[in-house]
Amino acid sequence: MRADRRVASLFNAVGVFGAFNVFRALALAVFAAGAHSSPHAQRLVLVTEEYPPYNMSDANGQVTGISTDIVKAMLEAAGYDYEVAAYPWARAIAMARTQVNTCVYSMSRTPERETLYKWIGPLVYNDWTLFARVGSSRLNQLDEAMNMRIGSYQGDAIVSYLQTRGHQVDVAPSDDVNPKKLLAGRIDFWATGRLIGQYRLQQQGISNIEPVLKFNRTEMYLACQKQLPDEQVRLLNNTLAGLDKKGVIRKIYASYGYTP
Repeated sequence: MRADRRVASLFNAVGVFGAFNVFRALALAVFAAGAHSSPHAQRLVLVTEEYPPYNMSDANGQVTGISTDIVKAMLEAAGYDYEVAAYPWARAIAMARTQVNTCVYSMSRTPERETLYKWIGPLVYNDWTLFARVGSSRLNQLDEAMNMRIGSYQGDAIVSYLQTRGHQVDVAPSDDVNPKKLLAGRIDFWATGRLIGQYRLQQQGISNIEPVLKFNRTEMYLACQKQLPDEQVRLLNNTLAGLDKKGVIRKIYASYGYTP
């Protein structure tokens, strides 16, 4: 009865519509407080580039690939809602640097980028590899190719890595052309990621080119806009580690015909 009297008094004091607005305001406040306390109340926007077999669009325009599947598995295991889209790389990394709740992958973690993002990973490893024609001389170390022509492509971090070490790099506009250049003898070696190289050879139906030397390994991450709360970064990193222990990441690699 006391509660009924208080409600009646409220209605008498502010009127029916005023009381409705009071209750509506209280409900919205409770909802907002609950949303704020949720560890992943916001939808994450994931952006990437065409970088097979890590990130790539299928015939239906859906983004797939090893890194994509790992990121999706991690977010679903952690209970996140998300969307994925592919853009030119420069636009993708700028979006993740400036737009809240936006993350980019597969991003190499470098000293220059360290303070620009929040980092989850590594998702995958990228083994930089020299490819050669089958039957060519084997290499034991990168210095043995010092006087050889090494093919890469514009914008790839491999170019500066090799050039700063004194190597002669033949820079193509696209990595797609390098297998044919190698077969034609226009370059002596082709430098690219091991899985990326194998993917391009499969796509082009080329079987007489093989990897001959791994010369560097880089790690690629999910890099998120800096306002992503630290507790969410910890949650996602812990979830990713759990998937690795359960063998989920190895299974994703195997589904594309590779091993980690």
